Amino acid sequence: MARIVGVTASFTPKVSTSFSNANITLMADLYRYQIMYSTTIRQMKTYIDLYTDGSFNQLTEVFTEKKLRSLMETNRDTYYYNNDVTNLIGFNYDPKVFKQYKRTIYSILTGFSLSVKQNQELAGANTENAKNQALLNSKDDLVEYIKSKIRDSMLMNSFSVSETFNVTASLKPWYIKYFELYGPPNDGVFDVEKMANVVELLISDNVITMEDFLQNK
Repeated sequence: MARIVGVTASFTPKVSTSFSNANITLMADLYRYQIMYSTTIRQMKTYIDLYTDGSFNQLTEVFTEKKLRSLMETNRDTYYYNNDVTNLIGFNYDPKVFKQYKRTIYSILTGFSLSVKQNQELAGANTENAKNQALLNSKDDLVEYIKSKIRDSMLMNSFSVSETFNVTASLKPWYIKYFELYGPPNDGVFDVEKMANVVELLISDNVITMEDFLQNK
């Protein structure tokens, strides 16, 4: 099997009477997680970040069918279950990998949020398009629609609105702090990792509690 780039090192485990088979199994699993991050997850995060940022043209250029097949190839069991991994050959513990997994989860959550928002917008657009198409297919409905618009316009013009309305917008503390630190979110979708940092900061400053954040609707 080809050597996995990014996870090789000179670590050789020293097995003693106090180093049980269970310990070796756990370290082999840790080795597998590091292999998975270096060969698959890290590259996937690049694509997810491009999607979340709305860089669809760049994403289309780099996430090709060939790249997809490559990711599928490097995620096969043969890369994780072999003699090198079982015997911890070339294994070197990297404490940064867990943090990278955590950041990748944030990117996935942000991407999911964007997908949900885009799907809702698409559903709304499809509904509106269906209504418009129905109007075009029915002369009577179209005439009635035009008449209603004219009546609404005449009704609005017959009134003179002079009263000033004062509306006070009330934002939750985490939204205010997010705007202060990062500005408005792209496409109206808040970056999950940035929001998590904001919440941790507000909790540490005793501005809010976790219950305040979780119970918000």
